[in-house]
Amino acid sequence: MAALQSALAPLRHRDYRWLWSGTFFSTAAQWIQQATLGWLVYHITGSAALLGAVLGVRAIPMLLLAPVSGLVAERYDRRRALAVSQLAPALSSLSIAILLAMDAVQVWHLFAFALISSLGMVFERTLRNTLVFDIVTRAEAPSAIALNTVAFSVTRTLGPAIAGVLIAAVGPALNFAIQAAMYAGVTVSVLMIRAHARPRPRDGVRRWSSMFAGLKFAATNPVARVIVIVGLIAPFLLIPSLSALMPVFASDVFKTGPEGLGLMLSAVGVGGVIGGFIATTLSRFDRVALLQSVSVLVFTTSLIVMALSTSLTMAIVCLAIAGMAEMTLASSTHTSLQMSAPESMRGQVTSLIPMFPAFIAVGSLTSGMGTELMGPQATVIVTSVLGLVVIGLAFTRSRAFRELRLSKLVARE
Repeated sequence: MAALQSALAPLRHRDYRWLWSGTFFSTAAQWIQQATLGWLVYHITGSAALLGAVLGVRAIPMLLLAPVSGLVAERYDRRRALAVSQLAPALSSLSIAILLAMDAVQVWHLFAFALISSLGMVFERTLRNTLVFDIVTRAEAPSAIALNTVAFSVTRTLGPAIAGVLIAAVGPALNFAIQAAMYAGVTVSVLMIRAHARPRPRDGVRRWSSMFAGLKFAATNPVARVIVIVGLIAPFLLIPSLSALMPVFASDVFKTGPEGLGLMLSAVGVGGVIGGFIATTLSRFDRVALLQSVSVLVFTTSLIVMALSTSLTMAIVCLAIAGMAEMTLASSTHTSLQMSAPESMRGQVTSLIPMFPAFIAVGSLTSGMGTELMGPQATVIVTSVLGLVVIGLAFTRSRAFRELRLSKLVARE
């Protein structure tokens, strides 16, 4: 009971409750988009490579603008900047909804949509994660980040299911209209937060020249460096199997329609909800390397079994387990990375987190190309084995990783 009370402690803060509700709106929009966009691209083109390419272009803003998002988080009012960041995805979603309703959408529209919507995502993730530290105490931060993971997982369950039903019932246009409404909800919830504005730094020139300080810190600090490497295993190698390749598995392997795709993606979300609660319960678990290594092992094993399965039911079970491991791993890596940063570099280091989904986009592109060459099952197995190799090397070769303790990160000022 005491552990549960500690895990839920951030919810005692009014401002965190508003921030948390905004997480529901934002991630709901993103998961409805993920399911709808993937199905739409594959339905229009029938090409796994083009599917990976559309999802892959989202990496461009995430990689190029992540340092800028860190600078914005340090120099400007995080609350207002987060609200403004949702205008791009809201307007682009509404535009695609109109084009679909007019039966005028073309493939290049979907490429443009993927690019524009990712603009808001990169700023939203950095600003939301740094805003947590303005609202709760440092000791409560691991639980607050884990609770954000729960919100992410719940919407991951509901979003694809809703998207799949709506695609079958009324077409994808309504899905994109819902996305626009969700992003508007983020803006409203964020503006309800009353976090105190931080003083704006005066040394503007030095601040702009230090835009890449987060990358430098991650490259030179042994703890941050290994956390980033481990954190990239899932987005680059494993998560594309749960996102970009799911329309291919649904259509070509398991011979099911959009409802089946919604079930498969929702299974990942169900596991993610469980994983989110596990992450919340284990938010104070001290042995970070052990938690992350076990999570990668479970994640990769479940994907390999899914790829070898001939039964949709078995695949759904494996996807649920994979979602559980993914959320546990993501919560731990995001928490440990942010806690490893000195307070003066919070925004710059946190800006590395939007780069993780950028590697989902890159991984989606390579997975799509791999599927064209050797099929979806072989692609999933190869990427999963590579993930096992990386975590094995990190655990055996990095003393900083093996000895990483959350208690030391919390105590660090």
